[in-house]
Amino acid sequence: MTDDALKETIARLAEPLATSLGLVIWGVEIVRAGRTLVRLFVDVPFNTTPDPQADTALSANDDTDAPALVALSATLDQCEEISRHIGLALEVEDTIPEAYVLEVSTPGLTRLFFSLDQMRHYMGDVVEARLLRAVAINESSPEGPNPSHGGPRRLWRGELLAVEDASFTLAPAIISAEGEVTPEALPPVCIPWDAVRRASRMYIFRQPQKPGKSRANTPASKGKAADKPGKTKKSKSSGSEENP
Repeated sequence: MTDDALKETIARLAEPLATSLGLVIWGVEIVRAGRTLVRLFVDVPFNTTPDPQADTALSANDDTDAPALVALSATLDQCEEISRHIGLALEVEDTIPEAYVLEVSTPGLTRLFFSLDQMRHYMGDVVEARLLRAVAINESSPEGPNPSHGGPRRLWRGELLAVEDASFTLAPAIISAEGEVTPEALPPVCIPWDAVRRASRMYIFRQPQKPGKSRANTPASKGKAADKPGKTKKSKSSGSEENP
């Protein structure tokens, strides 16, 4: 079975249960590095409709018109329930003959994009695009790329400006280790979706400056995501070990 076929199978098996839990399938990732790793991402749908059940839980003395709070992410229990269901289904169908590890989690703040439609909800955010082939600014224009804009790149980072039917546009930027976003002196770059190997939202965590120290003396450190994709439940094929 090809990776694309396996992804479709995983999504098909998980979708009914995810829907019953009020979730959607965000995407499936297959990593083959030694043992096969199957990552299933589930999320809450983009829906601003207030939850009527949550409304009834509000105090009778609350006269505000604010909508009820709804869940912002799938819970650990939901991820575990879906993992158990998918693990059993994969064993019954013998979908993956080799040893594997199944992870079910939320996409997190630094979420991976599986389609252009998913990106439309994150306009203005910083996106990292790793490409299958190098793409230059104005590559699709009749005049071709402008040498003054630098050479083509296989890695672009920048603010998401637009999403079209087959491409998206970034305003190139440099992100420092301290979380500073500095726009590059370059025009926007249009990236074809078919050239993308991996596109993800970047969660920018600005390192707080310590009192009495200048920015130049602030040590560089990596940003921390507030919503870790660590809510996982791992499953394995019969006879496999726990370690991936």
